[in-house]
Amino acid sequence: MLHYFAYGSNMSARRLRHRLGWSPSRIAVILPDYLLAFNKQSADGGKANIQHSPGDEVEGILYFVKEDDLLTMDAYEGVAQKQYKRQDFEVMDLSGHPMPAVAYVALNTGPESRPTSEYLNYLLEGEHLLSLEYISRLEEIATL
Repeated sequence: MLHYFAYGSNMSARRLRHRLGWSPSRIAVILPDYLLAFNKQSADGGKANIQHSPGDEVEGILYFVKEDDLLTMDAYEGVAQKQYKRQDFEVMDLSGHPMPAVAYVALNTGPESRPTSEYLNYLLEGEHLLSLEYISRLEEIATL
């Protein structure tokens, strides 16, 4: 099994199940020294991205997937169209153990843009695995 770190709309287990056709196991993890940004440009508001930022952290969900699942995700994330690229990271589980993971990082970035409320709700669907503080920060994000 491979580790896929979701920090954006794929934190929604419902969305990932629809995309992959099955429900992979998942756990809460933290990506240290990164910041959640909505600087991926799209026609319908900002999309999630991660940016290096010492001292910050991004909470997310680590899915245990197969290589074929990542190939499926490549299509949804627009890898061939140079929208996102796969990148290797080291995330920490809630006990502080490091784990290797792959995440999608946006290539077509610009200034911060407000996400739609529908898009932000996908992130919030991961709430039972996110800290209350992180949920509060997500809920405070202004939407379109």
